[in-house]
Amino acid sequence: MGSVARRPRVRLADVVRELPRRAHDLPRRTVTESQRWRLLEAMTEAVARKGYAEASVADAIDIAGVSRKTFYEQFRDKEHCFLAAFEALGDNLLDIIVVEGALYPPGPARRHAQLARFLVGLAKDPLGARVFLVDVLGAGRKALRVRHELHIRFATAFLGDSVDAITRTAIIGGINAAVLGTLIESDPSALPALADRLAAFVERALR
Repeated sequence: MGSVARRPRVRLADVVRELPRRAHDLPRRTVTESQRWRLLEAMTEAVARKGYAEASVADAIDIAGVSRKTFYEQFRDKEHCFLAAFEALGDNLLDIIVVEGALYPPGPARRHAQLARFLVGLAKDPLGARVFLVDVLGAGRKALRVRHELHIRFATAFLGDSVDAITRTAIIGGINAAVLGTLIESDPSALPALADRLAAFVERALR
């Protein structure tokens, strides 16, 4: 068995955190989902703290408190686990901007609100923010492909289909570059302060 899980520093889903050690009546699906999400969270933490190249399966199972056998029942290897974790991070952030956007009619106020909510979401999860913006860049070609596809989904949710693809790509790229620079030079708590300036940049780019 793996070591006892430490207090989680990354939360990607609401699942059962403490599984009984002895006989229990929890459904197998509940157990499997708990193990899977805890491993995704653990891989996110390991990569955020060590970088993708240095993080290992051993780090993830130690943080998650599961066995190596359990890890390989869920994932083929470190890359498979990391890509699933990155997609989960992206899906969670995408969900919050979609929900925020639904509160406003299309236009500048909606885009500003979505940007602000996105930045707050990153600030609330410093380790996830680092993985989502920084560490994925060194995780290989598959990770960059997944990142590109996620950017397309973000562009659609944020800008809609009426904006041409090149403009959408440039705007999302500019936002990511500004956020990445702030994250490298400062810390995630500084990200929400970018909302006004980034919103102004977006509106200028759309004129």
